[in-house]
Amino acid sequence: MFKSVRSHSLAAGLLALLLFVAFLGGCTNSGSSRNGVKTYGHDGYMGLSNSNPNLPLGNSNYYSYSSDIKFMKEKLSELPGIEKSSLTIHDPDIDVRIRPRSDLDEVRTNRLLDQAGQLLQENMPRYRIHVYLER
Repeated sequence: MFKSVRSHSLAAGLLALLLFVAFLGGCTNSGSSRNGVKTYGHDGYMGLSNSNPNLPLGNSNYYSYSSDIKFMKEKLSELPGIEKSSLTIHDPDIDVRIRPRSDLDEVRTNRLLDQAGQLLQENMPRYRIHVYLER
């Protein structure tokens, strides 16, 4: 009888030790994953800058005026009939001056100005676009 109690307490002690080791092993963090799921880095934004790298966080100058002007000039170059264009930014307004080709009549010139205004407003919704005719 004494032997059976001793073997039971030894088995209980081994079981407790085994559970303790398993508990400690399960509570460690390997850093890269948890139960096979990848975790985000500790970037101070709860993983947002890692999960969405194009999200501008903490930088109010993420979009620069020079890149905006370059993009708008590229879009205007898609419209046939523009000889020259100039853009001036007075945030949130943009003044666009367009010099049409000399062979365009008044109707086609007005249509070109309307198309330019719509094109820029669709592509740059954060600005108010004002299109002017330059002769």
